[in-house]
Amino acid sequence: MSEGNGQPGGAGPAPNPLLTQVGDALRAGDVPRAQAAAKAALASGLEHPLLLNLRALEYENDGEYEKALTDLRRAHFLSPKDFAILNACGLCLARMERHEEALQCYEQALALKADFGQAWFNRGYVLERLGETAKAADSYAKAVALMPEHAMAWAARAGLAAKRGDEAKTREFAEHALSLEPLNPRAVLALADIELADPPVAEQRVRTLLERDDLGIFDRALALGQLGDILNASARPAEAFAAYTDSNNLFMEDAKPRFEAPGQPTVERAAAWMLRWARSQPAKSTTVEPGSERADTRHVFLIGFPRSGTTLVESMLTAHPEVVSLEERSTFQASVRAWLTDSATLSRLMKASDADLKPYRADYWTRVKQFGCDPAGKVFIDKNPFNTLKLPLIQRLFPDARVIFAIRDPRDVVLSGFRRRFNLNPSTYELLDLRRAASLYDTMMSFAEAFRAAFPYQEHRIVYERFVADFTTESKALCAFIGADWRDELLQFADRAKRGDVASASSAQIARGLYADGAGQWRRYRDQLAPVMPLLAPWVERFGYQAD
Repeated sequence: MSEGNGQPGGAGPAPNPLLTQVGDALRAGDVPRAQAAAKAALASGLEHPLLLNLRALEYENDGEYEKALTDLRRAHFLSPKDFAILNACGLCLARMERHEEALQCYEQALALKADFGQAWFNRGYVLERLGETAKAADSYAKAVALMPEHAMAWAARAGLAAKRGDEAKTREFAEHALSLEPLNPRAVLALADIELADPPVAEQRVRTLLERDDLGIFDRALALGQLGDILNASARPAEAFAAYTDSNNLFMEDAKPRFEAPGQPTVERAAAWMLRWARSQPAKSTTVEPGSERADTRHVFLIGFPRSGTTLVESMLTAHPEVVSLEERSTFQASVRAWLTDSATLSRLMKASDADLKPYRADYWTRVKQFGCDPAGKVFIDKNPFNTLKLPLIQRLFPDARVIFAIRDPRDVVLSGFRRRFNLNPSTYELLDLRRAASLYDTMMSFAEAFRAAFPYQEHRIVYERFVADFTTESKALCAFIGADWRDELLQFADRAKRGDVASASSAQIARGLYADGAGQWRRYRDQLAPVMPLLAPWVERFGYQAD
């Protein structure tokens, strides 16, 4: 990097005039002028972390995240001790939905500057998106300790408290946020969440927020979804469904460039070709030869479809002192890239030798450890309903593992998936549209059925409605299946959600404990579900539910 000509008398290098122009613009608060000057300086051959950072910001604003990340990584190389650049890298990665990498950047920044309040807030954001809600709450708490006037951090604390069902903390944090920023969207929605028992009050609060002309698309989508919950609690299903639809349409509008870019594979298309492959396999009764597993761990996968009760089951089991779980994390990334790209690679997977599979098994356990889970000497539960599409990997990498398959009335499952506000990823994106959600459900259940017939594995089916109606009997059978003794403390499973340790969209419901009103919700939305009933009706019959 050019630093200008040296000055006599040990005065040091002269300021570069191009850098001076950038600095003057920033001091004047004129960021666009600073960015233009930075681009001109870079084009002239001058390289400096500040210039790269400014150009990266412009790239991000234009949605060119890869270019922005390239500039930021170069800036970090030039100035490895610059915590602000690491924070900027994390922000860019978070916008790209690469939350695990973003988390690493924030933690590196905080290692350099432990009192960097904004990095604590940003760290909380990605931890929340990763489902690490207890850690996210701690991070937000550190942010407000360092930045007491940070309204968004207080609002985020309120949002997490609402998920835990902690009404007192929700109100305390939300009101503090609103004292700093009136009508802060997340604070308003957190209050509305705990006011669902008084629908008129909650509805007025959310409708006032929706009247804001400056409300961003993401916050408007969240508010419309919250309005749907309020209208549902008011027994106004048609209005509620319209609000959910408007909310999901906004989410899809915002996320479509990320999840439906030209040529980008989608979960729906992957599920379709996997189903065709599974149906082409002959029925078998032979068992796959066991591979090398951890001798110190009893391995269990908890799968099904989102909103089928997997979080309820997982919360109950992890109340057991001998059970640890990893909730909805990507443990098979390397294996998916290697073996689930098309029918040919999937066929090779089913015939692969143990030597071929060993590196992917090792990668799986490495990722489990990176996520902070130590399964040694425990029953280890990997809970992810979308791992239904990874049954071939489960069966080949871990043939000794046991599989819990959660089942719930398909109509309630699809409706609930459509109504919930998930952290979006390529899989949950499909649930924003009712037809796509029903189609994915049909394809995933069909794939599981076809794969099970061709490649048998150890499975225990847990039916949500029976589990809620006869908890003790069903939980004892489940414990016997995974090799854990039943204990009275399993009845206290709701405490985990109240502590903020439940990552999924079901956390608020889990905090309530066992309740039966989750069954049959679809009946009030019978008319709205009519277009997808041809897809769901066969599964309603197959799983033994009443047609009406």
